[in-house]
Amino acid sequence: MRRRSFLAAAGAASAAALIGPWVRRSRAATFGAFPGGTTAVQLPDGVRARRVLEVFLYGGLSCWESLYFVRGYGAPDDPQYPGSQYYALAADNAAALASCGAADVARPFAADALGAPVELGPFADRLWQRSDLVARMRLVVQRHALLPHEAAVPQALTGRPIGQPGAAGLGTHVQRARLDAGQTPDRASPYAYVFAAGGVSSDNVAAAAATGDHPGVARPLMIETDRAGFTQLLDRGALGGDRAGHDALVAAYADQYAARLTWPGRGRVRSAATDAAASAFATQRRAGAIHGVLRDELLAPITATACGQTAVDYPLVGLQAARALLTHPTEPASYVCVVDNGLVGTTGGSGYDTHVHNAAATAANLDNLLAGLVAILNAPGEADPTKLSLDDTLVILNTEFGRTPLAQPGTDGRNHHPGGYVTAFLGGPITAAERGVWGAIGRDGLATQFATPGENRIAALLALGIWPFAPEGYNISDVPGATSEVEAAGRAMMRFLGRTA
Repeated sequence: MRRRSFLAAAGAASAAALIGPWVRRSRAATFGAFPGGTTAVQLPDGVRARRVLEVFLYGGLSCWESLYFVRGYGAPDDPQYPGSQYYALAADNAAALASCGAADVARPFAADALGAPVELGPFADRLWQRSDLVARMRLVVQRHALLPHEAAVPQALTGRPIGQPGAAGLGTHVQRARLDAGQTPDRASPYAYVFAAGGVSSDNVAAAAATGDHPGVARPLMIETDRAGFTQLLDRGALGGDRAGHDALVAAYADQYAARLTWPGRGRVRSAATDAAASAFATQRRAGAIHGVLRDELLAPITATACGQTAVDYPLVGLQAARALLTHPTEPASYVCVVDNGLVGTTGGSGYDTHVHNAAATAANLDNLLAGLVAILNAPGEADPTKLSLDDTLVILNTEFGRTPLAQPGTDGRNHHPGGYVTAFLGGPITAAERGVWGAIGRDGLATQFATPGENRIAALLALGIWPFAPEGYNISDVPGATSEVEAAGRAMMRFLGRTA
């Protein structure tokens, strides 16, 4: 095998995101460790989350029908903006609500920064029915200026605008921190996973597993739930019965190449790509152990019905796999992202990209997602070890932007709207004392007080006890107005977690 062929093959293995043990560290300090002088923004051990389940509502969730409904805004008699927000498609929304078997009742949640009474929208009725979850939920208004999915999706997932080479997915930061801590050096399975359907390259959804400036071993394992056979690949069947011979040959070539990068008496030169290839190869040899955690049945197709619409439910496949991986008895994951592409398709492609038929698609897809989510969260008095508990799990409902407060001209849909939308954090450090709304969206549908996608990512890391400010992480400038790392951490925590420590 020629050197070029070996590197190409090893690079492909690295792209498969099969993690492995460290080959060498890229920096002296442990990533995610809190430096001195940061005690004021360190959550106590009993408050920190042990794991994160992130659901990415792909396409841009319309908050008016779901998480941020102010009854006085946009009504027919609204003095400034009549027939907008929820009421822009009121008749369609009522029909969709009926198809879901829910009622038009008040679902009061909390007042926003303008004093407006915010309710959960009718399409989030399944969430409203779980008062224990609502009691530990914090809604945060966000805003940015990116209209295309291709730019907004990676910004929501990484906290950085598109085009920045250092942008990394939240799971990458988590996995790097867990690996660097070195608590389980012999572990074969990943600490972070991403489940998606509909093509991970679509609109840059693959940014959820972007490595940025981290080494390749920090990349989460990304799995396309609508492509069968992934777990069978872990058995390395193409090698037949000569796996040992194959591994020995590749190892010999790798050692030969590493020797060419070693200066006598001075050690190895830096070569991040070679390190990543070596780590990928080391994990390939342990793929069977990974298969022991990521079992075949976790990716089996599931058919479900929501609001009268039936289809193969790939979001539910992801949620069920997330439950098993996050609660695994010996090798639990620390982060799982499930990309919700929806139960039914939309005119924009999938999920919540509802340029036409906003009500029907959003109602069915959100109802389906919430049904799957509440089913894997322990209810009060329930202590199922195979389900998640908000006492040690932070659940994030994320999306790249919202939908316009007015109907898209000539349609019954809504257009992209980054000017004011909502994300939700549930559980973990958030208790009844921290629940509520941070920020505000006005009558015109624009946010008047808002956080940024970068602050969202920073707060999630702090909730896990991971310091986010490192060369591979975030900067003070990612939190507007902050003048120090401690101040930036405090602001992000206060907005998304309701805490400063």
